[in-house]
Amino acid sequence: MAVKNKYSAQKITVDGIKFDSKVEAEYYEHLLQKQKAGYIKEIELQPVLNIHPAFEYYGKKRQKMYYKLDFRVKYHDDYEVWIDIKGMATPDAKMKRKITEYMHKDKHIIWISKSIKYGDKYGFIEYDELVKIRAANKRAANKMKRGK
Repeated sequence: MAVKNKYSAQKITVDGIKFDSKVEAEYYEHLLQKQKAGYIKEIELQPVLNIHPAFEYYGKKRQKMYYKLDFRVKYHDDYEVWIDIKGMATPDAKMKRKITEYMHKDKHIIWISKSIKYGDKYGFIEYDELVKIRAANKRAANKMKRGK
C-alpha cells in the first residue's frame, strides 16, 4: 500500500525495495534497464556521504552530519555519479547539497527530477536544468503579460 509523505510523494515498493517516491522507483527501474543493456556496472541504493564527523562544542556533543542520496551509479570506466531524486527542493536540502558539494568536490552529485514536458524520453531531467527552463518560461510569460 502506498503511503504519502508531507510532499504528497507516495512511498512505493519495487522488487521488495521500499522507495520514498514513485519517481525514485521509476528511476531505479530506468537504471536497471541501463544496467541490463550493459551501460552501467553497479548501482548502489541509499549511499551516504559524510559531511562532518561528530564533535564536541563547549562541552556539548554534536552528532555527525551526512547526506543520504538515492543512488550511486558506477560505469564500466569506474566513473561514478551520485544521484538524488528531487521533486521539490527544500531550503534545507539546498543547503545540505552545497555543503556536500564543498566537502566532496571529487564526487559528481546530481539531482534528478521528472518532467514529462521538459525531460528526456523517459521524463527525467537534471533538477538544475528544469529550474532554469521554468524560470525562463516564467520570465517570458511575465513579459507577455506586460505587453513587451
